[in-house]
Amino acid sequence: METDRYNAIIVGAGPAGSAAAIRLAQNDLSVALIERGERPGTKTMFGGSIYVEPTSRVIPEFWKDAPLERPLVTDEFWLLDRDSAVKVGFTGLKYKRSPYNKFSALRSKFDPWFAQQAVNEGAHLMTSTLVTDLVYEKTGLLSKKVAGVKLDSGEVIHADVVLLAEGASANLTEKAGLRGEIEKSSMFLYAKEELALPAEKIEARFNLEPDEGTNVGMIGYPTSGVAGKGGLWTNKESISLIVGGYLNQIIKKGVNPYQMISRFKAHPLVSRLIKGAETVAYKSRIIPKGGYESLPQLYDDGILVAGDAAVMISGRRGTDLAMLTGLYAADIIAQARAAEDHTSRILKGYEKKVMNSFFMKNIKKGKGGHKYQKEHPDTDYLLTKAANDAAYKFFKVGSKSSSEKMKKIRKEILDMQPVKKTVKDLYYALQDWSVF
Repeated sequence: METDRYNAIIVGAGPAGSAAAIRLAQNDLSVALIERGERPGTKTMFGGSIYVEPTSRVIPEFWKDAPLERPLVTDEFWLLDRDSAVKVGFTGLKYKRSPYNKFSALRSKFDPWFAQQAVNEGAHLMTSTLVTDLVYEKTGLLSKKVAGVKLDSGEVIHADVVLLAEGASANLTEKAGLRGEIEKSSMFLYAKEELALPAEKIEARFNLEPDEGTNVGMIGYPTSGVAGKGGLWTNKESISLIVGGYLNQIIKKGVNPYQMISRFKAHPLVSRLIKGAETVAYKSRIIPKGGYESLPQLYDDGILVAGDAAVMISGRRGTDLAMLTGLYAADIIAQARAAEDHTSRILKGYEKKVMNSFFMKNIKKGKGGHKYQKEHPDTDYLLTKAANDAAYKFFKVGSKSSSEKMKKIRKEILDMQPVKKTVKDLYYALQDWSVF
């Protein structure tokens, strides 16, 4: 049966959906924000970081009220081998004060709060509600536009525009014909474990003050030979560990997320950081990593796509890009309402905003990286091994001169594989690592 009608229906109450709902409600549009979980944040996870500048575009000075963990003052990157790590990092104590830079956070806490801000502005949040299909209306003899959604209960809700912020699976995006089926080689499977540890132990082990946090990105050993990444975040009284890799390689090599994260925790440099910690939560998540070549069509008559469903991932950045695409979509929906035209003629302005954004420049810059990783899954492994082997030789005290030592190191690196391959490995790895 038919129930309500809204100016906009948003499918998914993650960062993209809630950001759009907040902006639309502030513009006095009626909004239905539909979430399939019991509450926002129950069906997803990230490492993870909340970035201040993009989030402030949605809610200025959000850190005063949001359920955040620690302001992150230290970023490190480890090339991790079996019993060693080559480390690069930076600590900036300015980041512990307003306006900050980024915070560690838990999606199970942040997402409900973020969605509630949309409710406070007037949006209608519907939880434990699954959207099974899109509803269309004819606009001409051979043309039609999206005009609402159908729920698993059989109910139909109508709207002028539907915004799909449904995450990486993007079933409705596929049904709408805006993208094809995503290959396993374009999907990244992450596993996360949250480990409870007293604040004083976290601060002692990571050399932190009570209002400081650390984020460590890692490649090499954690991923069990799969091209991927690991990561560690300090929260107030817990540590978040994540590890993941390309789904096709995980399947081909016969590993599973639990094995990967167990191996990660057992590494001698990681185990000492989490010693005595107790597991309080375990989650997994798939994100799209196909890059620029996998971007779907972002709009059609009566419909837009944002966040992970739109493959808005650049390096480690995804949550903030989701919020920004949600804002861009909301602005175009408000414009469409003012023009009383919810067809592609107006909605194509959303794609223009996205394609001209700073993050799309980064995504374009990484063009070809996904294909290279697919063809050369040993890239991270070889770079990590070369870096650690070279470091062991460089720091070992012996009877050779510095020039002799460096000559031997260079020779071993050059003999490892063709120089052209090493240069390409490093180039595409840097694109993939982004800012760690």
